[in-house]
Amino acid sequence: MFTRAVKSANERQVIQVLRQGRVVTKQELAEACGLSFPTVGKLVDELVEQGVVLEAGLETGAGGRRPMRYRFNEASAYALTLFFEDGTLCWAVADALGNPVCSGSCGPEEGGYVSTILAVTERLRRAYPALAALAVGVPGGVAEGRVLYIDRYDELAGRELQAELEAASGLPAAVENNMRAAVYGMAARRGWLDRESAVCLHLSENGPGCGVLVHGKPLSGFAGLVGEVGYLPGRGEETMQQAALRGLTGVDPVDYFARLAASACVFLNPEELVVYETPYLQSGGQLEQACGRYLPTQAVPRVHISREYRQDYLAGLTRLAMDLLYPGGGLREPQERRRGNAQL
Repeated sequence: MFTRAVKSANERQVIQVLRQGRVVTKQELAEACGLSFPTVGKLVDELVEQGVVLEAGLETGAGGRRPMRYRFNEASAYALTLFFEDGTLCWAVADALGNPVCSGSCGPEEGGYVSTILAVTERLRRAYPALAALAVGVPGGVAEGRVLYIDRYDELAGRELQAELEAASGLPAAVENNMRAAVYGMAARRGWLDRESAVCLHLSENGPGCGVLVHGKPLSGFAGLVGEVGYLPGRGEETMQQAALRGLTGVDPVDYFARLAASACVFLNPEELVVYETPYLQSGGQLEQACGRYLPTQAVPRVHISREYRQDYLAGLTRLAMDLLYPGGGLREPQERRRGNAQL
């Protein structure tokens, strides 16, 4: 048992280095991992046989016997991400390095959204036999893979969605709240994963949402309530959610965002705050100034207005899927390219 655990840990180290995009010899890999040459040599030979690692040609340079170089095989596994948008199910496939391969969308099929997720998964599995994990984003409260509450997609409420998908598909699955996925992707794309906290705000047609990342991990809470800022009290007996759903009429929109930001700041005190683009804000400076009504000047975060909610959301879901395959695997940032675009 101990030997298997050590071998598994060593294998993860080797894969982690190679998944960072490096092309190395066995000796270089041994030095990077802090392992012996014989240990790395045996692991690499096994990974080559499994198709996880590929030979990348002999080392350049004159003199002596030139060693073989190796690289990670990005086609050795694929991950599927799915999320809901305007009543449709959107999906994307990424290779084992997180690079996008194809994407598409479809309406709910007969049987509802869960049946559609499984149907899409099966169709893409036939196209990509190495499909090995899936991650689903949900615009509602999620805790440990269970959808606790959700608007618009009533079929999903109360369901153990992660367990259902794993049982039906046979694949490891992650089910996460949309804002927690978005903040994960946002922090990764901006290089903020090593910060104490990262926070983003988004006002959608379903109301306000907040994503919170602490020490590189999305924060959920025991009932999935972290970030559900719509429950915050607004003016009078109205909640922030109710104010948003009626279009913020009779409310100062900038002050509305300032109070949302202040609520996040008093608990997390992030140095920087990302707000996804909204017609109510003209600039980050405008919100910073408004936050000054509620916070000490030195505690007001730098505010960034971002147009990249969808990109961050997809990046976060992709990382969640990759975390299932390569725990602590040091996923290299996805390249800004697409190899194709398919529609089911």
